[in-house]
Amino acid sequence: MNIRKTGEEVFRKALLFSRHRPLLAQLGSLLHREHTHNKRPEQRSASSWSWNHVVGPAVSTVRYYSQDDHFSARSRQPRELQKPSESLSEHQKPNKKEKKNLFFRQLDECSSPSDVLDLVTHNAQTYRRVSNSLSRIWETTKKMSDDYRGYELKLMFEHQGFEELCQGVIIEAPKMRTEDMAYSLLALVRLGVPQRSRVVQILLRVIQENLNHFDERSLSVLAGALELMDPLQNVEALKQGLRLKLENDISLIKNILPLQSVMRAVGKESSDELKRKLEKKALGMANDFTLPNAQYMLASMAIMGLNSRPLLEICCKKIEENVQGIPFSRLMMTLKACQDLHYRNYSLLSSIAEYMATSCAMWKSKQVILLLLEFEKLHFHPTTLMDKFAERVIQNPDALTLKDILSILKVYSQLNHDLGDHKSEFLDGITHAVEAYLDRLHPDNLLKAIYFLSLLEHFPVLPLERLLQEDTLEQLFSNDKQRVLGLEQKLHVVDICLRLDQPALPRPLSVPPILGDLPAPPALPPPLDLFSMLKSLEGVETVEEHLVVEKIYRIDFVINLSSETSHGDKPLQDQHPPRKLAVLCVPSSAYCFGTSHVRGRMAMQTRHLRILGYSPVLVPVQELVLLPEEQRSEMLERLVFPERGEAGVETAATLRSGDE
Repeated sequence: MNIRKTGEEVFRKALLFSRHRPLLAQLGSLLHREHTHNKRPEQRSASSWSWNHVVGPAVSTVRYYSQDDHFSARSRQPRELQKPSESLSEHQKPNKKEKKNLFFRQLDECSSPSDVLDLVTHNAQTYRRVSNSLSRIWETTKKMSDDYRGYELKLMFEHQGFEELCQGVIIEAPKMRTEDMAYSLLALVRLGVPQRSRVVQILLRVIQENLNHFDERSLSVLAGALELMDPLQNVEALKQGLRLKLENDISLIKNILPLQSVMRAVGKESSDELKRKLEKKALGMANDFTLPNAQYMLASMAIMGLNSRPLLEICCKKIEENVQGIPFSRLMMTLKACQDLHYRNYSLLSSIAEYMATSCAMWKSKQVILLLLEFEKLHFHPTTLMDKFAERVIQNPDALTLKDILSILKVYSQLNHDLGDHKSEFLDGITHAVEAYLDRLHPDNLLKAIYFLSLLEHFPVLPLERLLQEDTLEQLFSNDKQRVLGLEQKLHVVDICLRLDQPALPRPLSVPPILGDLPAPPALPPPLDLFSMLKSLEGVETVEEHLVVEKIYRIDFVINLSSETSHGDKPLQDQHPPRKLAVLCVPSSAYCFGTSHVRGRMAMQTRHLRILGYSPVLVPVQELVLLPEEQRSEMLERLVFPERGEAGVETAATLRSGDE
């Protein structure tokens, strides 16, 4: 009986073992794979970690999502296996498709990085799961506040599941589809994973190998990731590969957004040939540009250094037509792009300035100041907006921060804005705001404020006295040599303004004799034979060249008029004109864009030349050079003797009325 019972038990166990052999074989395979994954990189076979055509030096075997030494890769322990007797029956087991769908349904329900990582630790990893998990982690953090996002990311980096996920990226990267590779890299970069880390570097190398297989969508996502990355060797190699791919087959890009993404990624280092191809592709899509397309195209062109005038005009026209629907950040982006591309469109700038002026009440002071600073960089003078903002400054100067004050002074002085009857109120309000910060004002900022106020012909006593104190000047000159040179130039401007403008001060103030003499301004040869042209003008007695006055101002030509001319023609509409005209050959940057309004230091120079007895005549050299020879003489005569031109216009008008 006992023998029979023992035999039955052996037979039953043999059947049981036979029934579950495939399952045990599968579990054994899992254990073997788990054991392989947990080996250190140097213990694995060479084929697991080496691929051909890898660019850049080998990456050191550090922790695969951090460069810090206090983290180390922990071996993953094999999960406790279920006994065969405890396994589910066949009809209870979910099939592979159901398991797959269940994982992605659960992934969509995750609301934080920790939720995703908890799910990852309880499921086997595949290349799709790894890529989607990384993307889901990033999606859950996008709408969080900065503080809360920082807290969640800290928990994520400390979570054991994140190590498993990064290990999964390393293992599954060669099996990924190109789209999954691109999204995985983008998520890792956005999550702040160190770009020198092993997981990022290996992913970059795998992408390098498979770049030829990337389609439009994959390239667009990859370009977005590369744009955010530091210029490391593997990153630059991948960018160069992207440039070569686009040069060989630009037809791969068929839509506007991918085009803009790759333009930003390839950057200024792109070849002229690639820039031409991208420009042609963009012009072919221009009819389909929406307003956001036009805005981002401008930004993309600035990043890439693509200065295509036809494309710029198309984008600017689109923005100009819809300027009232553009948020502030996009307006700033547009102006910055124009600045980077050295492109100015008077119609566009005017429409933005007009929109800001009409809606000035709805904008914060900081927003208006930021916009004015961008206008100043473009040398554009938005008179209406500056008048309206000056009213706000006059009403509440105490609301301004020190940075606001310096920015306002810079804009109003560099653009030489005329406030008319409100000038004294505006300058008094700004002076009051400066004096409120006087005890905390660094000497550099104090000098900036006085320099800008001097350009505006305003000399507040208390700030001036503080600036001219010996200890303040010593602090200024304790800076490095290059910085001191710029400070000296500003002090020279303050000094000459005090001497020539002669402000009404309680006691005379002047810069102590610690400044060295400024080097004489360089004598640049005029682009044309202006000397002979000026001398040939009727009424000119003598012409002198290259005269330096007050050791700071160089006059290109000094014209001495005959006594009859000086009383008859009245140059520059002066009632009692001087007999000396100071002819200055000036570049276009001396004027506000699109106008004859003089700006900045040139405005100060013309003011001081009048004080010294000269009548300044500004000759726009770049315009003069473009004219035929006959018209140059006519233009010079109009500039030197403006009344002659006016008389000619009046005579022509009289003749036309007589003919009628």
